[in-house]
Amino acid sequence: MIPTLPNASLQRLLSALILSLAAAAASAQAQVHVTVDLSKPINLLTDTAIGFNVAMFTGDNFSLAGAPYLRTTGITAPRYPGNAGIADIYHWSTKSVTPYKGMEAGYLAPESDFAHFALMAEKLGNAVIVVNYGTNAAGTGGGEPAEAAAWVAYANGKPDDPHPIGKDSAGNDWHTVSFWAALRGDAPVSPDDGYNFLRIHHATPFGFKLWQVGGQVYNNGYFGGHTGTPDLHGAAPSGPKDLGKLKGDSKLAPAAYANALNTFSAAMKAVDPSIQIGAALPTQVDPIKSLPDFTRAVLKNSCSAIDFVTFDWQTGYPRGPEYKAIDESALFDNSTSEIGTYIRTSLDDDKLDCPKGHTPRIAFSPATPITWPTFDHPVIKAVWIANNYTLLIESGFINIDWPEAYSDAMMSADHKKFGPAWYGLQMVHIVARTAGDALMDVSPAVSGKVFVHASVRRDGNVGFMIVNTDTKAPATVKITLKNGGIGATGKRFDYGQAEFDKSAGLTATPFTVTGNEFTVTVPAYTVTDLLMPYVK
Repeated sequence: MIPTLPNASLQRLLSALILSLAAAAASAQAQVHVTVDLSKPINLLTDTAIGFNVAMFTGDNFSLAGAPYLRTTGITAPRYPGNAGIADIYHWSTKSVTPYKGMEAGYLAPESDFAHFALMAEKLGNAVIVVNYGTNAAGTGGGEPAEAAAWVAYANGKPDDPHPIGKDSAGNDWHTVSFWAALRGDAPVSPDDGYNFLRIHHATPFGFKLWQVGGQVYNNGYFGGHTGTPDLHGAAPSGPKDLGKLKGDSKLAPAAYANALNTFSAAMKAVDPSIQIGAALPTQVDPIKSLPDFTRAVLKNSCSAIDFVTFDWQTGYPRGPEYKAIDESALFDNSTSEIGTYIRTSLDDDKLDCPKGHTPRIAFSPATPITWPTFDHPVIKAVWIANNYTLLIESGFINIDWPEAYSDAMMSADHKKFGPAWYGLQMVHIVARTAGDALMDVSPAVSGKVFVHASVRRDGNVGFMIVNTDTKAPATVKITLKNGGIGATGKRFDYGQAEFDKSAGLTATPFTVTGNEFTVTVPAYTVTDLLMPYVK
């Protein structure tokens, strides 16, 4: 089940964000005082909340050996395929790509096929699948709804389901649901008929929930400029110099994508009505909204066919005369402001163009500070993730993706070295651990440079996260509980500048309180989590 915040709850959350920004703009206080209402949940953690983009160029992403390490960060819904632009040339049933002038697929690891991915994702819990909207296998036209429907059949279908998928526009027969579901459960045959990589002895459906149609379709050349998303619904370019000729092609227009969304959604949900269908929309953080005609056209023509929308959120403001370093002091306030902008503009768009009562959820892929400047404090990635990913879960975002699983910021291929992003996700996972854990009302959520989050976990614990974004001064936070209490003894976890400087992981120590009011001191540039027994 994927719970949905009603519009009234989103509006209340948006108002809280605005008030939080006003508080954050004020000077830092000597002591912060917040109230946590343990009877007032604002949202629930879902099993699709956190993921990462699964790059196809390395087999590390598909290794089952990495799954236990990823689980410790709370990642439950990796996104496939994860390379920028590859989704709209990739064909899952042949593990091949359509040649497209101006867009090279690059190296695909032997383990990058969908079956390997599905087995890895199953270890984590769920997945986000981006189906090919842009190209057919022959390179003569756009993506085929039947191909996407067959993909759903392979992932989620039952071997006894006779539902016909039928032929695509090129005459290719995509058989029935049972054909693909049975293939999934079969053993390899000899000689290999080309499908052995899909025969994985897995009779049980994977049940993957989130299915997005196309990558960044708004970059298909219709608006000119950057054309990073292949789309053969229009004329095929003969080379990079021809990409400019795609501008204004009606077959690449937002309305064309919107109409196709209706067809894709109907075909895919005919196989599995429980799946959620998504569309990629241009970013909304620009004050004038990037490509507003794209968003309006998509929602006006296909909002009833989609369940979520995906944005690319890469935030940050370089500082200095050469703009080589990120302005860390502004990053946290600006991030909170941008999240409020996404919520506000999405609600406005939905009100204008969607059926009454239908509010598509929001996903971010990726959600990260911009990467090209340097950071004065690399630990910022941990602090930023802990605060903003928790805020996004509280806000009801359906999926939030970190850019990669294997990097200096995350973990090494041998799973022996871990970076600040890794520990930031672990701090989120302590507070919101299992699907159904409730994120609770905190007032004020932001005070000066301090952010506070709280949860009631299904395992009988209360979680608190205190984020001190001040790079120099510790923060003293007084917490008062309403409508519930906590036991006297629990655990405290810290990760921040001190741990980063020592190349250490999370530090865990006992934590004791007396009554329903207590004080916590958090070091500079540190995330502190408390885990205490819940007492009703």
